[in-house]
Amino acid sequence: MTLNEKDYMDRYIYQVIRRLPKAQRDEVRMELEELISDMYADKGSMEEVLTQLGNPAEFAKQYQNGQQYLIGSEYFETYLWFVKIVLICAAVPILVISLVNAIGEMPAASWNAASVIIRAIVDGLTAGITDALLSCISAFGAVTLIFAVMERKKIQLEMKKAEKWSVEKLSEDRKTAESRWTPKFLEPVPDKKALISRGDSIVGIVFIVVFCVLLIFSPHFFAAIITEDKTVTTVPIFNLEQWGTILPVFILSLLIGLADEVLRLVVGVYCKLVMISNVVCGIIQIVLSAVVLKVLPLWNPNFVTDLERTLGDKANSGAEFLTRWNADMVSNGFLAFIIVITLLEIGVTVYKTFRYGASVKKEMTD
Repeated sequence: MTLNEKDYMDRYIYQVIRRLPKAQRDEVRMELEELISDMYADKGSMEEVLTQLGNPAEFAKQYQNGQQYLIGSEYFETYLWFVKIVLICAAVPILVISLVNAIGEMPAASWNAASVIIRAIVDGLTAGITDALLSCISAFGAVTLIFAVMERKKIQLEMKKAEKWSVEKLSEDRKTAESRWTPKFLEPVPDKKALISRGDSIVGIVFIVVFCVLLIFSPHFFAAIITEDKTVTTVPIFNLEQWGTILPVFILSLLIGLADEVLRLVVGVYCKLVMISNVVCGIIQIVLSAVVLKVLPLWNPNFVTDLERTLGDKANSGAEFLTRWNADMVSNGFLAFIIVITLLEIGVTVYKTFRYGASVKKEMTD
């Protein structure tokens, strides 16, 4: 068996086992290596052997019991992992905020009474559970829908690729010959440097989900917090009176970022699809960020006035700094930061795609 033939065998096995649960992969890999090696010994041609086995996507179905899934085995483990992360991020912040709000609303005279504190904690948990359940149900439905759509779209894309029309296919015999699967369709096993870090995806997903939950359920959480004796006063940074107009654009921008992270997580390697998604989503996020920061009335117009009235003559150095708040300067700073970070991420994705992405390099050489 030549190195080229061994490479084709590895590609075929990779395309089969990537569609199976992790628990099956090692066993199926060994079975396929033995099967292909035996067939190669009889036929002497790796291309003939793999052609006889057929499309790896179809071959993998032999290990899937022919069942139909809302989310297939190729995505299922990633889906479960993703659901766990999202549910935790959707529930924990709401419960924590509910507890903080319940304790913060306690009368100052009651702070030394253990029974009152316990009662406040119970009340906070009770109030937060409803919002947490609603948030978790919404997050679960959204994640399931995203993965189900990806499952269906993947199938449609494969069908479209197989049925692509050309002049040469006017001949029925030639059409049959050219539409038949051959080992030449196998993509290379990805370079290790082309793999997308799951840790990076975790950080991005956690940040987006937690930020979305806070914006939806507790926008007042983003505030200047002033403590005097045992009294806590907050001055919101955002314009809560216009929040119904601002929030949809804010959430849309974050959901676009989440969709890009989901795609990166599912694909797992830098390739043309990931690169296009990252560029398109990045540009849309920059535009939406500009709308939120420069067009919509995001910031509380009375922030400085309310802060000065709350502080009175007791402002410390940190509070005095906040009284110099300039909404335009803050918006410009945030927008510049978002643009730099987004362009940097796009640049890294484009570089790694063209440097290590096998599918892109293959298309360039074809």
